[in-house]
Amino acid sequence: MIRKEFWFLFLILSTVNTITAQLNDAFIYGKLIDNENQQPIVFATVRIKDKAIGVISNQDGGFSIPQEFEFEGESLVISSMGYETKEVLFSSLNDNQINLIYLKPSIIQLKEAIVVAKKKSQLGKVKGSLSPEKIVAMAINNIKYNYDNNPFELVGYYRDYQLRKKQYTNLNESIIRVFDKGFHLQDYKSIQFGLYNYKPNLYFPIDTFAAKPYDYKKNDKYIPDAVLSKRVIPNELALLFIHDAIRNNNDRTFSYVYSFVQDFLKEHNFNKYSLTNFGATAIYKVNFSKNSSPFQVKGTIYIDKNTFAIRKMEYAVFKEKNDNSVLDRDIENDKKLLYEIIVEYRKVKGSMYLNYISFHNKFKLIRPPEFFIKETILDPNTKQMTLVLNKPANNWLEVEPRHFKIYYKKKRLKVKKVERIGEIGDTYVVSFSKKEKNQRQRLIQLFSKIEDTTKQTLVFVIKKMTDAEGNLIAERKTEIIDQFREFFTQEVVSGVKKELVTNQFLDKSKSLGNTNQPRLNFNIQQEYWMNTPLKESPNN
Repeated sequence: MIRKEFWFLFLILSTVNTITAQLNDAFIYGKLIDNENQQPIVFATVRIKDKAIGVISNQDGGFSIPQEFEFEGESLVISSMGYETKEVLFSSLNDNQINLIYLKPSIIQLKEAIVVAKKKSQLGKVKGSLSPEKIVAMAINNIKYNYDNNPFELVGYYRDYQLRKKQYTNLNESIIRVFDKGFHLQDYKSIQFGLYNYKPNLYFPIDTFAAKPYDYKKNDKYIPDAVLSKRVIPNELALLFIHDAIRNNNDRTFSYVYSFVQDFLKEHNFNKYSLTNFGATAIYKVNFSKNSSPFQVKGTIYIDKNTFAIRKMEYAVFKEKNDNSVLDRDIENDKKLLYEIIVEYRKVKGSMYLNYISFHNKFKLIRPPEFFIKETILDPNTKQMTLVLNKPANNWLEVEPRHFKIYYKKKRLKVKKVERIGEIGDTYVVSFSKKEKNQRQRLIQLFSKIEDTTKQTLVFVIKKMTDAEGNLIAERKTEIIDQFREFFTQEVVSGVKKELVTNQFLDKSKSLGNTNQPRLNFNIQQEYWMNTPLKESPNN
């Protein structure tokens, strides 16, 4: 079976302020910190004690909880893989500031050679010493027992955003209702979405060019090394859920995972495992990798020691550097991250449900020039060409006729003289040499009053001319930008018997921001809320 190509599903649609300026009096804000290394704890579960709702910490470890729970005397229960679960009273938290909450790592050592599984899975007794492959195989075999095959709902916070120079840009947010008919059915065909709202957060910068859809024709916004799957590409939310390989365990998803049930074990190398915990639950932590030059996979899968339920999977794909690539020159180490998927499940009433999913990829953006020729005027009487720039040149005295290369019908026209007109410095008159017969003929055609489609073949290459900011004329700058799409469950509703009315379903073929998307009538402030990140960049 040939699988040499690299592909994954991706979307075809497509200044730091002070912290206190963004704080809302209606919320209490916290930030989770590792007690040992002082680093933010990402994607930790923060739940209201004895209630079904809560949030997930952001990439900076931050989270927000409505103050109304403080008035009810509630407390928070904070848990994260590999950390001790911590309970925090609302009364101990301060308003109008970021409360730093420290969690202690919980490290458990496990000797691989002597561990023997004594527990029984739904499929029978495990024989012999455990290996990483055997642990993963048991987890795959037990998917049908550990995850809900009956209809259920998730209500959660969705966002998509970009990180440009470590600053949040183009942040869009929504509260989403997910109706799932059960794990025994295919994800994309069976899951439906209800949209409570979807709008840009205007506290964050808007970059309209970076927000445009991917364009593989002009190649001004695209994902390097990605090949579009032939399957129908849905909107950003449905596409995010397709990248959940656990939920789509019998469907072909992204590279090397392919069909999780059939391909995950044989496509990866499982080198070691250890024991960690999620709260009071012992968890196998299994590392895996794959080398399919020039691509490399690194990941970790977390599996419940007693039930073999898959709790979490981290999956990252890298490509070895190639010094000729613009993308590679922006990467400090010897590998570049192409995409990363993190998905976590948690147990509710005996079954596993999605806790969160985060999809992160990098894309290349080639911006339009900031300094360019705004208008070209051809004078048929003088056979001179006037070039009007969008703004004045900063160094026009240093620019000589030899720096102007003008091509017509793919042949260069010899420039005789370039003269600046006016005091502004944004208009230049170009005169051409008429000594050569061939050039004279081309000039006659170029300056004729007759409409000529070949005049569109004019190409200008002007060297050394810059504007006041130092931008070269016609220069298109390349950027590498991080794109994130994430969903965080705030409440799980199991045993659902009634689904949304059909005309309330989100249209999966249209972007979330499409004005024709149906909206559900609901005041999210009543039960659910946006866990909007602060404007500070992650891990500052």
